[in-house]
Amino acid sequence: MGLLKALSKVRGGYPGGWRQYARGYQGNKTPAFQQSSDPKDRRSLIPPTGLREYWYPAVPDKDIGWKKPTGLRLLGEDITLFRDKKGQVQALWDYCPHRGVYLSWGDCFWKGYLSCAYHGATFDGEGECVEFITEGPDSKMVGQLKAKKFPTVTLKGLVFVWMGKGEPVPPEEDIPPEFFQEDGQVLIAWRYWDCNWMVALENAYDAHVGFMVHRNSISALRTRLGVAPRSPIGSRPRVVNDITIVPTRVTGGNGSRDSRAYYNRDKKQSLQMYYPRIDAKWPKHTWRRLWLWFTEPMDRKMLKHSLFETNEEWVGQRLPGMVRNDYRDHMYTRWVIPVEPSLSRLVYFHSARHKTALGRFYEAAKFHLFHNFIHHFNFSDQDYDAQRSARYQYPEYLSATDLSVVQLRKLVTEQARGVKKTNAMPEVTASEESMLEAYQELEAQDTNAPTSAG
Repeated sequence: MGLLKALSKVRGGYPGGWRQYARGYQGNKTPAFQQSSDPKDRRSLIPPTGLREYWYPAVPDKDIGWKKPTGLRLLGEDITLFRDKKGQVQALWDYCPHRGVYLSWGDCFWKGYLSCAYHGATFDGEGECVEFITEGPDSKMVGQLKAKKFPTVTLKGLVFVWMGKGEPVPPEEDIPPEFFQEDGQVLIAWRYWDCNWMVALENAYDAHVGFMVHRNSISALRTRLGVAPRSPIGSRPRVVNDITIVPTRVTGGNGSRDSRAYYNRDKKQSLQMYYPRIDAKWPKHTWRRLWLWFTEPMDRKMLKHSLFETNEEWVGQRLPGMVRNDYRDHMYTRWVIPVEPSLSRLVYFHSARHKTALGRFYEAAKFHLFHNFIHHFNFSDQDYDAQRSARYQYPEYLSATDLSVVQLRKLVTEQARGVKKTNAMPEVTASEESMLEAYQELEAQDTNAPTSAG
């Protein structure tokens, strides 16, 4: 080891030694989140640690035991979870009102009660101090000391916590309907991204991210997603009930062309396009030809199956931080939960409906052996790798294809519970009106640019 240490000290002198601290101590880590300070930038109004007046998924019910509490950070707030006398998971602020230490470092000496590790202040599920161990049974702290409580509800084995300061809304308003349906099967996966919650959300309905970021994902390789869409218009979103952004396909003046078909004369996306200003084609290769003739017809046949049925306001980007897509046999949900300004906890829900035990077993096997990796890790982690360095503190110039990003920021700053509303809301760096005008102009064009043969 001594020799290795000695060699490491002089490696900077060798060719290529400049790379060791090419980015300083940050290396390839995600840059720390900084919010825009420009009052004219809508991003300056978005809470860095999320929207508080909502229910959020916290932990699996099975992970909360009887003997030790569990600490958890949500929206920059520390809470502790334990079981009350009835076995229900309860949440208190992770702060002993006596001397301020972590309650999560304490113990549940008696079933259903949480005792602080410092002086033994003991709380029930409502946060009431029922005993104070170090002062004995006659302690005057009993009945006087109270820990702050966060309301909880447990559905399908998952504990949800109300993080707001106001009275909690009915859980049905914030929690997907599958959690309240008897035949609803919900399978769950967890992930952490080292980036702000809004950064983790904004790409969800990016009109062109599939063409660039996901072009070589397993999902994209079986279809033309890896070479589409590509156009200067993208999808035009609409808002449903001031809760959800739904992306919609758009048509041109002839009523037959959407963003994927903008450049196509035959309504079929070509595998390559010519970029005249660099005299080159993209993608650079067309090896997808080797299997698309086989995989595309299979995909079209599967598309004939009915979609997962749910209310329209539960499909799309929904407050406080959900992305929901209805697929042929299940509902995909990615719920981004702020932990700290630069850290997000992602909960993936895979929801399906099966009436038989065999059907539920099949769905669970498919989830663990296929969907969990293909959708949540292989596909979604490509989003993370591409977007995590986005920096809110700098100006940005948005395109007509960024309408969904603009709409999401407007939804958060104008419709979310608990966000301070103003009469004169700032615009995103580029004028939203100009973006819409550019979008409409491109949308109305009847002529198509030439493409290379697909």
